[in-house]
Amino acid sequence: MVKRLIFKRMITSLLLSVIATLGLLTFTSAASAATLTANIDRKEITENDSFRLFLRYDEQVGFGQPELTELKRNFRVLSQQKSNQFRSMNGKTVSYTEWTLILSPLKTGELIIPAIEFKGQKSQPIKVLVNTLPDSVKEQIAKEFFFDINVDTQSTYVQGQILYTEKLYYTLNHEDASLSELKVTDAMVIPLGDVRQYTTTVSGQRMGVYERRYAIFAEESGEIVIPGQKFSASVVNSYNRWSRGRPVSVVAKPIRIEVKARPANYPQAPWLPSDKVIVEDRWSKPNDEWQVGEPVTRTILIKANGLAGSQLPSIALPIVDGLKYYPDQSEYNDQSDAQGIQGSAQQSLAIVPTQSGRIIIPEVRIPWWNLDKNKLEYAVLPAQTIQVAEAEIANKTASSQVTASPLSINSSDAIATNQSGLWVIATLLLLLTNIVTAFLLWRKNAPKKDHDIETTKPSQHLKHLKKACQNNDANGIRQHLKDWAQEEYQVSNLEELGKIFNDVALNNAINELDSYLYQARDNSAFNGQVVWNSLSQAIKKRSPKGKSDKQNLKPLYQ
Repeated sequence: MVKRLIFKRMITSLLLSVIATLGLLTFTSAASAATLTANIDRKEITENDSFRLFLRYDEQVGFGQPELTELKRNFRVLSQQKSNQFRSMNGKTVSYTEWTLILSPLKTGELIIPAIEFKGQKSQPIKVLVNTLPDSVKEQIAKEFFFDINVDTQSTYVQGQILYTEKLYYTLNHEDASLSELKVTDAMVIPLGDVRQYTTTVSGQRMGVYERRYAIFAEESGEIVIPGQKFSASVVNSYNRWSRGRPVSVVAKPIRIEVKARPANYPQAPWLPSDKVIVEDRWSKPNDEWQVGEPVTRTILIKANGLAGSQLPSIALPIVDGLKYYPDQSEYNDQSDAQGIQGSAQQSLAIVPTQSGRIIIPEVRIPWWNLDKNKLEYAVLPAQTIQVAEAEIANKTASSQVTASPLSINSSDAIATNQSGLWVIATLLLLLTNIVTAFLLWRKNAPKKDHDIETTKPSQHLKHLKKACQNNDANGIRQHLKDWAQEEYQVSNLEELGKIFNDVALNNAINELDSYLYQARDNSAFNGQVVWNSLSQAIKKRSPKGKSDKQNLKPLYQ
């Protein structure tokens, strides 16, 4: 009887646990429903091109599929595959279902992949630009292999971005395919993703395509030539698998682009050619919550299309009575897609108010050259009005409690106090001598670096330059940089030094230095570290690979 009772209670407890677990799972599922996301591998295509749409649902799916009725209004679904994925990273397991659809557009223009629904969840809409097939491609349809090359401009400014798109069309199966590496004299070339391979239809004929995209930045004015690229492969003999195949090769025509010099009316500031530059800032405190002596962080972010983050300048803020600036190191980031490079620079600085009352921080204007409109424009941070409160008065209760009348101190207390003071002094002296002795021994035994800039010639100018950069001494930085350039490269000015290195970051740092020194209004946000770091990187790039250069610079605060 007892055993039956115990068994019955165990069964009841087990059933209650199962019910509670199911309830918890139901609640969790309702609270964190799986999401459906959509992505495509290309956002700009040509009519009849195929591209991939990826639909991801954050749960395992056994049956069912997303609703595609709206999608089929503008796109043809060529194929569809489903896969269930399990991944474990850092002790966390990720489980999801992914559908891969190969699509082809039904018309040209800007099309929308609509929000797709599955189990009550919807993906986000995606824009796709479908271009008309160029006549140059239709004219070459009879060829087995041919190039179609496109650049977004035939004329630009020095350091302006050129978007280069290269497509290799083919109609035959082949192997051992290779494309030559794109190199342009007096220009920097940045790949925009990997080589893409897909299919398209031209005049009813199905063709394969290899596609490459690059961002090209001319470093000199005049004319640059983008050389014709070469494709080579071996055509497969379908009737004889032992055959080595027929070798084929095709070469594209070179492209010439006019590169204009920096306009004469551009101000003395870093050169920023772009189609879009924006600047924004955020503050760690509202404008009416400032207090004397309490630091406030201002973070400034610059974003630009067609420019690397390292090309964007540090912002020099005007001096304002009642405020002290303490700039931090800037952070640079780059992103790239089919539309080119998007650079950003983030600059943070601490601002400490030294007086109370109403303070106006003037607006900041950053010049840039609008490539679309071919004119000078300014990105602006608006002026700010700050209300600073008085500093809080420190509580002096503790100090008043320590103070006592001399009449209450007897002779024995005085003797004890004097002895205690002597012991403290003796202990501090012993500690100080130990520190000095340890430092001298370390200096004596420290290993000497053969390529330390402060122990190699011309060490004096670099040593002074480093100190000036640490102290943000703009005049000293310019003078010591000129002295070093004269001794090392026998050039008399910084413009010639910039030409020797031909480095964008160093040239921008020199321009920013000149802007700081010679502009009408003083500012206090100049960062000497930028000059030192830019010079260091430029020297490393100039040094032959595999050889140590005696001029390699250590980090500023190492």
